[in-house]
Amino acid sequence: MAEKTDYAQIIESRRYPGKELMSSARFLVILFAIFALFIFIFTNVLIGVQVNGSSMEPTLYGGKMTASGRYYGGDYLFVNALATPDYGDIIVFHATSEISDNSELIKRVIGLPGDTIYAENGVLYRKHAGEADYRKVEEPYLGEAWTQTLEEYTVPEGEVYVLGDHRSVSRDSREFGSIPLKSVVGVVT
Repeated sequence: MAEKTDYAQIIESRRYPGKELMSSARFLVILFAIFALFIFIFTNVLIGVQVNGSSMEPTLYGGKMTASGRYYGGDYLFVNALATPDYGDIIVFHATSEISDNSELIKRVIGLPGDTIYAENGVLYRKHAGEADYRKVEEPYLGEAWTQTLEEYTVPEGEVYVLGDHRSVSRDSREFGSIPLKSVVGVVT
């Protein structure tokens, strides 16, 4: 008859308490590193914002204004702080006190550095830097007719020209000019 093996004794003889402690410490270090990476990404790369105000409607819902004059219930978005703004992108940028009481504004990029912009009876035209002819800017995101005329404006180097989608109520580059690229928080993803 075969001898009975005591598995509990074999397992106990192969246990190394030091290895268990190192395994637990390694797990906690990895867990902390993942948590720190998550916090870094969502505070420096993908930044959460909420839309307040109607300047980007109908594309983005800006919430409702309360009796105290504050908005609530607007769309929540993520902004990619590493992306470079391009035509048609929606960006968030730091506003100076002369522009707005809000610390950040959200608008659509219409012109990049060197572009010349003008509008005639609500039709927007853009001439890229170095080109001779203007091209009509297709704007399917506008929710209402826009009839304004804008004088030619050339976007300076290091700046972008921005407009809100709800042109009748939006305060944008028509009022305060182009904005520096260094004030751009990021591009809405």
